Amino acid sequence: MELAKVLAGIGGLVAGVGVFTNWAAVLIGAVLIYVGLSAYVERLGDVVAKDNAVKWLLYVVFASVAFAVAQSATGFSLLSLHAVWALPLAGAALAVAAAAWVAGWILQVASAYRMRQLLTLMKVTTGEGLFGAANTLYWWGSALTIVLIGAVLLFAAYILIGAASSPQSFRSRTRRVPP
Repeated sequence: MELAKVLAGIGGLVAGVGVFTNWAAVLIGAVLIYVGLSAYVERLGDVVAKDNAVKWLLYVVFASVAFAVAQSATGFSLLSLHAVWALPLAGAALAVAAAAWVAGWILQVASAYRMRQLLTLMKVTTGEGLFGAANTLYWWGSALTIVLIGAVLLFAAYILIGAASSPQSFRSRTRRVPP
């Protein structure tokens, strides 16, 4: 169980940094968060929460890929900025980027719905208040991702998930769960 907490803690930090650096880091962080939260949920024996964890991971994976497509299509990469917009297909690239961005946003909001239920369970069963704060930030960050300010909130949410998941954060407050 301690290893799962450590993995979720590291995952939160990696995903948080990934929000601003690289979609692959978000994916790696999300998988580590999933491993940590799943181990705890499995220990609780909550089948619905386990299902929410799986669906959250799937939504995050697809949202990250959609945002990566949008970023690539608009040429946010400094190396390809000139090449993308110099092509006669700049309008098509912009349309693909807009469609991918909207798809990513919808999937991100869907992931927030699943994560909301998981973080509420974590807050209630562990007594760790950071899960509640992360819950609110993740929800609003996902909703506001469409206008980019949500990325800042998602960054903070992932960092709080990492901090709340660390072994030291809720060791003394954890509700006794039967083995």
